[in-house]
Amino acid sequence: MEEKTLIYVAGNPDAYPLEYFDKDTQTYAGVIPELLAEFSDQSTYEIVYYEADGTDHREELAQQKQVDLFSGYEAEEEQLDHAHELPLFSGENAYMLYFTEAAPAAFRSDLQAYLAEVSPAEMTGLLMASVETPPSSQGLYWTMGAMGAALLVMAVVLLLTVRRYRRKLKESQQNVETDETTGLGNMEYLERYYKQYINDKNRILYQAVYFYVDTDRLRRLGSGQETDEFLRYCAVILGEYTEDSDILARVSEQGFLMLRLGGSAEQTDTWLCTLLERVRDYAKRYGKPYDTNLYAGIYPLKSQDRDLNEIVFQASQGAYQAEKEEVSYLFCSQAMIQKSLQERQLQASIDQAFAQKEFQLYIQFYVDAQTLKVVGGEALSRWKHPQKGILLPSVFIPLLEREKMISRLDYYCLKEVCFFLESLLEKGVDTFFVSCNFSRETFAAADFAQKVQKILNGFTFPRELLILEITESVSVRNAAQIRQNVIALKKYGVRVALDDFGEGFTSFYDLQKYPIDGIKLDKGLVDHVTTPIGTAILKAMIQVGHELNMTILAEGVETDEQVRALQEIHCDVIQGFRFSHPLPQWEATEQIINNKRT
Repeated sequence: MEEKTLIYVAGNPDAYPLEYFDKDTQTYAGVIPELLAEFSDQSTYEIVYYEADGTDHREELAQQKQVDLFSGYEAEEEQLDHAHELPLFSGENAYMLYFTEAAPAAFRSDLQAYLAEVSPAEMTGLLMASVETPPSSQGLYWTMGAMGAALLVMAVVLLLTVRRYRRKLKESQQNVETDETTGLGNMEYLERYYKQYINDKNRILYQAVYFYVDTDRLRRLGSGQETDEFLRYCAVILGEYTEDSDILARVSEQGFLMLRLGGSAEQTDTWLCTLLERVRDYAKRYGKPYDTNLYAGIYPLKSQDRDLNEIVFQASQGAYQAEKEEVSYLFCSQAMIQKSLQERQLQASIDQAFAQKEFQLYIQFYVDAQTLKVVGGEALSRWKHPQKGILLPSVFIPLLEREKMISRLDYYCLKEVCFFLESLLEKGVDTFFVSCNFSRETFAAADFAQKVQKILNGFTFPRELLILEITESVSVRNAAQIRQNVIALKKYGVRVALDDFGEGFTSFYDLQKYPIDGIKLDKGLVDHVTTPIGTAILKAMIQVGHELNMTILAEGVETDEQVRALQEIHCDVIQGFRFSHPLPQWEATEQIINNKRT
């Protein structure tokens, strides 16, 4: 990373004040060396004057292609046939810089671009600074006219101002390219070094390794400060495993990316396993009550790969899949790449889906546990894609969550539910209730209750027919704000239920935090309701819920045996494929009206 490309220059030892060999310092001085030094500071090139002994070696070194650049008057060098010239001053005695055939193409374009930005005023300032202390024995190739002291002062001031500006510009660039939390470079940093270090010749030798940290989980279990501390720890460990030929950056809230010069599969496995084990050791080392994991996805670069954003995306898919499969790392397979391509296509059509109302409301019925009559339903979403057909939530919900668009779907579905309940009311149905799920991010928002009220203000159906469900993971984060939202909504007449009760993070403790109206028993518990232990657990839960005046719903019911067991322990409401599959709202409406008539 720190290594620069060496560029050799053959200098003119006797072209004061533009370029000359200073015997006192045994180095080249003047305008040209000053410009090249500043260019070196701002680029990835190290400029070195070759055979700087005070003798003119330019013609010899240039013809032998031992240098990349040499300088001189156009008239002096016209016998040398070089196609690439870079004039510094115009006029009869224009001073030229010549690129030899050995000069890298990137260096040629970079130096040309740099010198093109040097203004005449700045060049004059450099020139004036160079003649302040003329050497005792230098031949003059230019006749310098007498210039007033005022002009000299102005030129020096201008020079200092320009240099100061350039330093600030360089510092500003470093700030823009630095991640504040970890001190590593960010995505802009990665893009710059990717262009400089990786090219068509070495691209296939590199692999992109994406390291994924579930920061949402860490902030739920710990705090924002603890999460940042862990991220800094990860940055230190990753830095220790980064070679000079590698590029490391933090590219997102949850991810680091390393462009790594690849090795064999065995070498990669050893390198990664050792690195990831050190990261996992963080929890034990610092006494954390939760696991600290880092998952990696590896995407070997192909010769046709150019788009860095696409490279990062492909590697990240491997890391996300590694977490799902609970393995340390995964190489990005062709099937995985194809799946991510399909997700990108869906991502591109999300806005159109909302605009064209492609997200459609489905209803899965609830039945009274004792009478088995339909009493309500759960609102579900399906995406009616114009090319792909009906898509299930498992396909598009994770995508919306990643794109931070899940709240948009939540409020969209709430409006659809309100229209559905309003239409039932117009048809004389005033007892059918609907439960509506909300994501963690939506329910925990400070303005959640206000947004819900604003939507409901446009409808007249009884508010108690609407139940808002809090998912199991939301109860762990922003508990105070959630409680405020629940209280505000209950004052407005809306009922609130706790979803997936008994699984994940939910517990009886949550019943003390939130003044809720009901709980929905998780399917994982319902699956075991026919066993002695399963029956005892659910019976205790239902009894506690009833003593707190809550309605108890059981989801995932599929057999008559489960129905009978739930009836015996006095569950209130049942939902599952035993009674109905999710139905489009128009079909659900027909069945509700028919049930009312019978």
